[in-house]
Amino acid sequence: MRFTETAEEDIAFSVSPLLEAVHSWHVLTDPGHHALHIPWVRRCRRLPTALRRRIREHGFAVVDYIPAFFESRAGDHDADFADQLAAIRALPPTLLAAELAQTIIDTTRYTGHHLIEDPAVRDAVLAELQQAEPGRAARLSDILTDPRPVLEEVLAVLEDYWSTAFAVEWERVEPSLYESIARTGSRIAHQGLFPMLRSLVPQIRIDPARRTLRLDRPHDHDIEVTRGRPVTFTASHYVWPHVRVTCDQPWPQRITYPALPLAPASAARPISQEDTLTTLRALAAAPRLQILAHLATQGRSTQELATLLSLSPSVISRHLHQLTQAGLTTTRREGYYVLYSLNTTRLDQIATALTTLTPRPEE
Repeated sequence: MRFTETAEEDIAFSVSPLLEAVHSWHVLTDPGHHALHIPWVRRCRRLPTALRRRIREHGFAVVDYIPAFFESRAGDHDADFADQLAAIRALPPTLLAAELAQTIIDTTRYTGHHLIEDPAVRDAVLAELQQAEPGRAARLSDILTDPRPVLEEVLAVLEDYWSTAFAVEWERVEPSLYESIARTGSRIAHQGLFPMLRSLVPQIRIDPARRTLRLDRPHDHDIEVTRGRPVTFTASHYVWPHVRVTCDQPWPQRITYPALPLAPASAARPISQEDTLTTLRALAAAPRLQILAHLATQGRSTQELATLLSLSPSVISRHLHQLTQAGLTTTRREGYYVLYSLNTTRLDQIATALTTLTPRPEE
């Protein structure tokens, strides 16, 4: 994903009650993978037995691939849960079938649109599934014949889940999601887009020099973010530990990312003024800044840094000690050598501490 020089004008932010409910449903399909959300999993044990059974039976719709139609009106801040469901029901059947099919098939080999557009591909996939998993083959056949009955079953589960449990949860999390967006906007305004992107999750790799964002996915292509085809960042509690990307036509480009309150505790926890001062003092020397610049690319030993900076190993050791005391570097041993690396989480903490000194705009 490549951004223009005016990237800040080509992005938007949103929250989505429907998408958040769907991500929380994904959590319920595999609770062990979502440690931060175990409290919600435990609360959902109190749901009516019949609803819990239906949530499990229809979990295929969210367990691996989350259909893009759940993002309908996700960028509309005036749209509520019911509005978003109505927008899904108004979509063309071919789009619904293609997206629902992707919850069943191997998306590293096929897409739902392949099955819709090519009868030979459809028959081959159905035959393959029939041999391995007849139940999934029958469901896929139903979807390709007429997706609306399957869609209505899924949406009925979502409506009951929302009214029974998640509507109250949404009231709790919505304010913090908007607060996270405000903090993110403040950070972009002060530092630009790429420092914000760096703080998302390890899955994302960025190259500020080339103005690119890269995620490792089997789905491989390059995307230009422009004013005509912008990208929306949707803040979510329940998407963690994933970052979800929608980039195929006809859907708008979207990155759903973990909101700051659900980032790992070390990244989200505010630091004290004393810690901030200690870190700033460590940064306030040219040799130490040069050391950090070299460590930003890879881990290095004291001896290697001494050669790069034309300083003695003892001087480098003293600088590294101060940087480590400030939490700006981490160490690991490789054989005889101790390698130092840049602690980017600490830099993000300092950046956040400094940007939050700025008064917030009046609402």
